[in-house]
Amino acid sequence: MARKGEKFECEECGMVVMVWDPCECDECDLICCDIPMCLVEEPKPKRKAKAKKKPAKKKAAKRKKAAAG
Repeated sequence: MARKGEKFECEECGMVVMVWDPCECDECDLICCDIPMCLVEEPKPKRKAKAKKKPAKKKAAKRKKAAAG
């Protein structure tokens, strides 16, 4: 059964279709150029690592204390 959002491609002509409103059939083939269309496997997007916040620099505070003292 095809699911909403899945893409199928014809290996003969290259036409691509996307399932918008899936049927409830147990077996369902999408046919183009007299052959069943193949499910297009899309790569999963990579998650970006969250940037770690760097602690505030303490050098500026030390300089102020040294200048004042």
